[in-house]
Amino acid sequence: MTPLSGSFRRLAAPAAAVLLVVSAGLNAAGNGAGARQAPAASTGISFDLVVVDRDGRTPDSLKQADIAVSVDGKPRRVLALRRISRGPGASTDASARQARGGATSAFAAEPVRNVILVVDQAGLVRGEERAAVNAGRALLDRLGVADRLAVVLLPFPSDQMLSLATEQPVARETLARTVGQVAPSILAQPDVPALPAFSDAAVSDPSRERTADPVPVAAPAPAVRDAEPTQAAGTLSGLAGLLDALRTVPGRKVVALFSAGLTSPSLAQISDMSAAAIAARTAVHVFTMPAPRDDAGINLQVAPLETLARSTGGMLVSPGRNPERAVNRTVTELAACYVVELEPAGTDTDGRRHALRVEVEGRGLSVRAPAWLIPSADPGDVPAAAPVPAAAPESPAAPAGAGTAAARPPRAPSARDAELQLAMARLVDYVEAYERQYSGLVAEEEFRQSSRGRNVRLRSDYLLVKPEASPVWVSFRDVYEVDGIAVRDRDDRLRRLFLEPGADIGAQLQAIQDDSARYNLGIVERNINVPLFLLRFLRPENRARFSFRLAGTRRVAGVETWRVEFEERVFPTIITDKKGNDVDAKGWYLVDQLTGAIVETALKIEEHESTGDIVVSFRHDPSLGMWVPAEMKETYRTLTQRSLSGVPRLEPLIEGTAVYSKFRRFQVKTEVRDVIPK
Repeated sequence: MTPLSGSFRRLAAPAAAVLLVVSAGLNAAGNGAGARQAPAASTGISFDLVVVDRDGRTPDSLKQADIAVSVDGKPRRVLALRRISRGPGASTDASARQARGGATSAFAAEPVRNVILVVDQAGLVRGEERAAVNAGRALLDRLGVADRLAVVLLPFPSDQMLSLATEQPVARETLARTVGQVAPSILAQPDVPALPAFSDAAVSDPSRERTADPVPVAAPAPAVRDAEPTQAAGTLSGLAGLLDALRTVPGRKVVALFSAGLTSPSLAQISDMSAAAIAARTAVHVFTMPAPRDDAGINLQVAPLETLARSTGGMLVSPGRNPERAVNRTVTELAACYVVELEPAGTDTDGRRHALRVEVEGRGLSVRAPAWLIPSADPGDVPAAAPVPAAAPESPAAPAGAGTAAARPPRAPSARDAELQLAMARLVDYVEAYERQYSGLVAEEEFRQSSRGRNVRLRSDYLLVKPEASPVWVSFRDVYEVDGIAVRDRDDRLRRLFLEPGADIGAQLQAIQDDSARYNLGIVERNINVPLFLLRFLRPENRARFSFRLAGTRRVAGVETWRVEFEERVFPTIITDKKGNDVDAKGWYLVDQLTGAIVETALKIEEHESTGDIVVSFRHDPSLGMWVPAEMKETYRTLTQRSLSGVPRLEPLIEGTAVYSKFRRFQVKTEVRDVIPK
């Protein structure tokens, strides 16, 4: 086999992370540069509608006539309906649906979701926080790489800030600091009389909200004297302040509340929090946590949490012993929604809450909408790109006087084609965000290779970098040890290379690449055996070179994946030998169906009488909050005729296994923050 090479380029600094910081519980003075500007409100008043089937998926067949809306018991005409694709692959998915057409007249996208995880520590027993932390981590694991997120611990300290950012390490560190506020010693004390049970009559019947008698609030029970005396009030005020502050954050928001229950909230508190969430275009999803339910003194009530979730268009779920299942169901539902625009009425802006009722035709559908119609800022969804008109096929000239047949509309894609479009949309969006987040990481690579009785062990630093003045990311290894013998001094050369670059940085990077490749064992010279090499096939300038097909599904590393196969169709090829001859590439990606994350790649190449295979498996790193290379296996084989029959067979030529560990950042990213002042 002749030498193989993929074209490499030069280095540049990684893009800056964007943070949006708000101080929960405080009024806001405006939005900064890191936030999207909210577009002007539409002519009507709108609300978000979630419709899912039994599998938790949003149907495509919903049309305007299927929705009946009443406000304060009076029918209200629906002016428009648009379907919103959300999260990974949203823009591409919305454009594809727009091109296909269908019952829904308009499509749009929410490419980046705002997700705030809120952990209510007041109801957690100290030392038993694992359930809440595990459920929170499970949710973080299933969010898109580009989603903006934050973690808030309640009760909310006065000096704590809420940061919405696209990177997960800070959020995970905050989640790990969860500490239960219920002292274990109080559980052994005698029971005290229970506080009154919560009734949601005022919320379920908004017409009674002004006249309903509030539930009496008892004095703090002796059973919680070992905890902070104001923790229950702190939880409610912190949550209310957070929901109110979210009104200044553009776009729709999702609050995932992990709580064991609230301690005797009043109807007014739950009603006001629900209204604040609706006005902020926020849906609250509640994950119930284990708690000492038989302790009357603590009296944690789940009913008000269910009311809060239901009133905001969210839902209440119990993670139980399998939080991943509950989280997957929730995240699946966060992949799409509808926006319903109503005919405006004079009462819409009178400052009152108007009861909203929505009915949708169809069997087996679950419908969730806000309990009230409250004016809120337009979510600023991205309109789907207009479909490109199909070119008319060439045909012989029609006879004079013959009628002209109407152009036949393009045939709708099959269900499998539609699924492939969604898979590719999520995969492409993932790669675009992944390269930005992975840049700045360095991993230790241990690479063992064997070829015809010879063995070598390489130890290297593995990096993904971006050349200056180029949009292309490059991955390479910097070998520092061969069979236990150092080949360069460990003098922090990486720091000088990337943080103190000289004028000849291109030549310097090329020299390291060439120097590293020469340590590969065997007669095949190659620089394509790096774990992130296949990311370049998915870049905009390269995707058209390949054909893609959906080849089934598979459960890998605990997630459901699509197998997306690819084959290069355009010449000259990306991979060439040293003489410049084309080398065809084909293989597959295993793609997480929810997030678009790559969990495995395979590259297959054939040249003359030789073949090569490079398979890379990925693992989810909980500290980084992203998938990273775990293992790479490469095998090269050549045809031989060793048997007396003369039948050729493939004989192993080179075999190698690389493992990756100790991922760390070698460069500190700058952060742009927008602070909502006190």
